[in-house]
Amino acid sequence: MPILIFIAIILAGCLLGFIIKPNGQQDGQISRIYMVIASLLVFNAALVNFANIQNAALMNAMVFVLNWGKSLNFLLIGYFLAHISQLLKSKNQTGSPYDLQRIISNSLWAITMINGFGFIIETGYKLKNFDDLVQQFKDYGYARWFLYFIIITETLGGIGILLHFKLKTGPLAALGLMIIMLGVVFTNWHSNNPFAYSYPAVDAFMSLGLMMILYGFESKAQEPLAVDR
Repeated sequence: MPILIFIAIILAGCLLGFIIKPNGQQDGQISRIYMVIASLLVFNAALVNFANIQNAALMNAMVFVLNWGKSLNFLLIGYFLAHISQLLKSKNQTGSPYDLQRIISNSLWAITMINGFGFIIETGYKLKNFDDLVQQFKDYGYARWFLYFIIITETLGGIGILLHFKLKTGPLAALGLMIIMLGVVFTNWHSNNPFAYSYPAVDAFMSLGLMMILYGFESKAQEPLAVDR
C-alpha cells in the first residue's frame, strides 16, 4: 500500500508540474527549498538510526517526519521532472529567464543527498546489527561472504552517487544499487515473505529510478541546441 501511495504522489507531482507553467524564479526558490529539505531528511534519518533515542514520543515523531519527507521528496521530483521535460522537449530556451541547468543541478543535488547518504546510513545500520544480519542471510541460504559483498557494494554505490558532480559516477552507481534492490525483492519473494518486507527496497528502487531520469535530463540539457537553418 505505501508503494501505491508513493506512485500516486509522484504522478500528482508530475500533474502539478504540467498544470503550473515553468517559472525560473519560482522553480529556483522551490529547488533550493528542496535542497534544504533533503539535508534535513538525511540528518533526521541518521538520528533515527544511530542516536539511540530513548524517548518513544520523540522517536515516533522523527519517524513520522521521515515518512512524510519521503512523500514530499517524490512530490517535488515529480514536479521538477514535468517542468524539465517540457523545456527539454520545446528546446526553446533562448531569451528565457529559466535557468534549466541550475534547476536540474539543484534537484539532482537534493535527490543525490537522499539516495547517496541513505545507502551509507543503511551500511551503518547493517554494521550495527551485523550478527542479526549474518543469521538472516544464513536463513535465506546466502553465505557470510555475500553479506560482506552487499555491505561493500552498497557503500561504494552510495559514495559513487555522492561523487557524481565530480566524477560523473552517479548513473553506474545507481544502476548497481537498483540491481541489488531487485535482488532484495527476489529474495523476499523466493522466501515467501510478505511483500511488505520489500517496501524499503522498492522505495529505494523508485528513488534511484527517478534520479536516473534526472541524469538523463542533465545530459540532455548539456547538449547544444539545434539551430534552425
